[in-house]
Amino acid sequence: MHRPNLNDLPENERALLARQIQRYVTPDIVNIHWNAVLSGAHNDPAMFLTFHRDLISGLENFLSDQGYTQFVPLPAWNPRNPIPEEFNIPSTGPGRLRNLNPDVNFSPEFDQENFNNFGTEEELGEALMTRHNLVHARIGGIMNNTRLAPLAPIFWPFHGFIDDIWRDWQELQLKI
Repeated sequence: MHRPNLNDLPENERALLARQIQRYVTPDIVNIHWNAVLSGAHNDPAMFLTFHRDLISGLENFLSDQGYTQFVPLPAWNPRNPIPEEFNIPSTGPGRLRNLNPDVNFSPEFDQENFNNFGTEEELGEALMTRHNLVHARIGGIMNNTRLAPLAPIFWPFHGFIDDIWRDWQELQLKI
C-alpha cells in the first residue's frame, strides 16, 4: 500500500483532515460524482477505477494548494477497521452513518500474492466494485446514497484504499 493508514494518524490530524474534506466537498464536487454515476462509472469496472482515482486527485490537489501536504497522498481507510470517530460525519439525522464498524475484509482476494487471479483491469474492477458496494451498504446513511456519498468524509479515504489496491495490481502487472 502506498497511502498512509487513516487509523494510524493522530486524532488531531484525522480531525483536521475531516474538516478539510468537508471544505472541499461542495455541491459541484457532489455533482461531479453523481454525473459520473449517471454516465456509468459505477457499472463499468475500468471507468469505476479511473474515475475515482481522478476524483481523489482533485482532493489531493486541493489539500496541497491549501498547505496540507501531510495528507498527500490521501490516507486510506481499510473497512476491516472501524471508522475513526473524527470521520463519523454526519453523526445525527436521517443521513447519519449507521454502522461505524462495517468489518468488510478485502483479504485474501486482494492480497498481492493473489493478484494474478485478476488477468485484466476489468476483472479487478468488477471484483472491487462488488466489495465496494458492500461497504457503502454496510455503513448506511449517506454512504449508502449514491448521490450524496461524497458528503461523508470517510468516502474519500475509503476510495483511497480502493485506489491503493488498484495501484498495487498495476505495479505487479509491470513486473510480469
